[in-house]
Amino acid sequence: MANPMTNDLSHSERFAAEKAVCILLVRGESPDSLPIFAYVAVRADRLQEFMQAQNSGMFYPEDFGVIVEAGEGEPTAETREKMEREYGFNHAGMIDIPDASAANGITSEFAKIIAEEQTEQ
Repeated sequence: MANPMTNDLSHSERFAAEKAVCILLVRGESPDSLPIFAYVAVRADRLQEFMQAQNSGMFYPEDFGVIVEAGEGEPTAETREKMEREYGFNHAGMIDIPDASAANGITSEFAKIIAEEQTEQ
């Protein structure tokens, strides 16, 4: 079933968005009001849906992707290093995705880049 969030993409861009995965660092609060974090692997074509759910209040990231690492407080140096080494996560290059509209723009650009790279190969 096609994702309505990616309808404005070409066929090859939609295909790329369905195959590409973004690793997101999500911060929030536990039910006990403690700070928590999670690195979540989300398919690019589900990024906008993920952001809409996150902005609507309490949500469960595992409903939209795979939790790669999680914990209380901030990620430890060891966790950050693991994410950089194993997943190519760039902490220095992180961007803030404020809402679903911004997520849609990122998905579109990401899919176009991947589709172009596949065409060149």
